[in-house]
Amino acid sequence: MRILAVCNYQPPHMGGIEYAVEALKKCWLQDGHDVTWLTTDIPQRPELHQPGNIRIQAANFFEKAWQINSPIPYPWVIPAIRRQIRAHDVVNIHSLAPGLSTLTLALAVRMGKPVVATQHVGIIPLQYAWMSSLQQHFICGMAEWGFRRGMKLTFVGKAVRAWFLEHTRIPENDIVMTPAGIDPQNYYFVPEPERQVLIRKWQLSEESLNVLFVGRFYEKKGLPLIRDVAKACPNMRFTLVGKGPIDASQWNLPNVRILPFVETAELRELYGAHDLFIMPSFGEGWPAVVPQAMACGLTCLVSPETFEGYGQDAERFIVCPRDAGSLTRELQSWQTRRPELLHRREDQSRYALAQWNWMNTARIYAAMFKKLLVTTVS
Repeated sequence: MRILAVCNYQPPHMGGIEYAVEALKKCWLQDGHDVTWLTTDIPQRPELHQPGNIRIQAANFFEKAWQINSPIPYPWVIPAIRRQIRAHDVVNIHSLAPGLSTLTLALAVRMGKPVVATQHVGIIPLQYAWMSSLQQHFICGMAEWGFRRGMKLTFVGKAVRAWFLEHTRIPENDIVMTPAGIDPQNYYFVPEPERQVLIRKWQLSEESLNVLFVGRFYEKKGLPLIRDVAKACPNMRFTLVGKGPIDASQWNLPNVRILPFVETAELRELYGAHDLFIMPSFGEGWPAVVPQAMACGLTCLVSPETFEGYGQDAERFIVCPRDAGSLTRELQSWQTRRPELLHRREDQSRYALAQWNWMNTARIYAAMFKKLLVTTVS
């Protein structure tokens, strides 16, 4: 099959959707499909634009002003989008929020192409109530508009699926689950001898708790909470991988290190070298970085809202309320129980690698694509 995968951004713009589409493309290629990744040129990296990886021009003012991941393509790129749709058998868009993904969805549906839309997150509370309301109406409206015209809808997490069933008129039987996975060639257990080498390489502490965050620097990701906790725990070391509208370098905290972007191999090293992963976010589905971290041996501290995206085996996680006091007390507790985290590492990795696999998810998509193609032809 010729598959057109579409999302609003791709690395080095970091996010769970970007990781997901990258992994799915790799799996589909391994299974013998032809895959093109259509995305925006944010940030501008001309060398990344090549056959199989099409980056189009777009304005990114929504993200810069309000932390909304909605790059708006310029009108003159619409013919190029149409050419990509026409050249492929099926279109898989990721995110129903305004942007390249929903523009491609609308064009593909009108052109009669089979479309599968994947929603990774729920409605994200925005700066103003009217923005959140507009966001909800747009996303739900796009889901129902596409569904009435033959689009199939998938979700990566149970909580997001439940929210859509409550707020749209899409029948439950017409929704498919496509869970987030792990690429075991990239993310796998870091054994103790290698871990000791990596601790020295990344200049981490062998005595105090080393805490890792990976993701966009947004309020919804819990960055203000991480700042407060880092300030309250000067004896711990925090590594933040990513960037975004929140400038963590302005915190001026000596125990916080910021890495704007790392390669996949380096990310595995960071997962393996740290003691604990932290994700006190809200408005998420099931962040891809959590399974990645666990596959490398980390225990993950997540908010109740984030845990709902997975919703099982709570004993595998540290689920903590989203307030600085609770997070600080939880981390201080694990500072004294650090050997327990180290003892759990190998078991955490085995669990993650058995539970999440991108190839299985990619084949769920492929089966949907084939069914849609048969329906379209008939």
